[in-house]
Parts: sequence; structure tokens; C-alpha cells
Amino acid sequence: MWRLIFKYTDFLALVLAYLSGFTILCIALLQLLEIIIRNTVGYSLPFVWEYAAYMHICAVFLAAAYTLRTGGHIQVTLLKSINPRIFEGVATFIGLLISLFLSWSLVSLAYGYGETGRTSSTINAVPLVYPAAIVAFGALMLSLQLILRLVKVVLDHPAELSIDTVPTGE
Repeated sequence: MWRLIFKYTDFLALVLAYLSGFTILCIALLQLLEIIIRNTVGYSLPFVWEYAAYMHICAVFLAAAYTLRTGGHIQVTLLKSINPRIFEGVATFIGLLISLFLSWSLVSLAYGYGETGRTSSTINAVPLVYPAAIVAFGALMLSLQLILRLVKVVLDHPAELSIDTVPTGE
């Protein structure tokens, strides 16, 4: 049972990482389009910088679970070298507590935006529920990945995968 949960969570994290990369590509293309139009036509696209900011924070949170799973987050290797299993367990538990609080806060924020219909205070009036919901989902995925990491530490399985061994969902 755990193997299937690990496999599908890793696959979802990989999909979200690709979506994050695509989002960053979209940011670059939008800004390139802005530069070209501004320099050729003399008109600035009023939505580019705001949308790029929302897309950037979404990209960060969408990739967080995959980054954790592949060992990309910052670690204190000096402490880890003393007793790796205890350090992994304690660090993962503390990270999980922080991530759960962050997830709860972000879900509450997105829910509040949805309930009130709040929009950005710019000319674009972007409904804030959409970027907030994506960020909250990314935080929830990070929390899930931390829970599974804690299970792996308890079961004495490797907590991280190399990039080449992430399941493809097959």
C-alpha cells in the first residue's frame, strides 16, 4: 500500500514540477512579449508584471514537493553526519509542523478570497482566489510529501530520490 502511495505522490510531484517549469517559461515569454511590443509599438501591456508575480509564486510552491523529494532543499550536512536517521526524523517533523501551519494559513486565505470575491487593487482586478488556491495546493503537496518522508524515515527507507528515479506513473 505504501509503495503505491509513494509512487503516485512522486508522480504528482513530478507533474507539478513540470507545470512549474512551464509557468516560468510563460513568465519569460510574457516579459519578452512586453519588451518587444513596448519597443516596437510604444505600448505597454498592463497585465504582464502582475501576472508574472502571481505565476512566480505559484511556480515556487508547485515545485516545492518535487524539490523536497529529490533532495533539493537546503540541509545542514554537519548535523546530518552525526546521526542521519535521527536528524532526518527531527528535521522532517519540524518541517512538517511548519508546512502544515503554512498550508492551513494559505487554504484559509484562498477560502477567504473566494468567499469575499476579493480582487487585486490594480487595473486588472485579478480574482485573488485563483493564485491563492494554486499556492495553497502547492503547500498541501509539500505537507503530504513531508508526511511521506517521515513514514520513510520510520520505515528506514531512503527519504530522497535521484531525479532519474522519480516514477512516471506507469
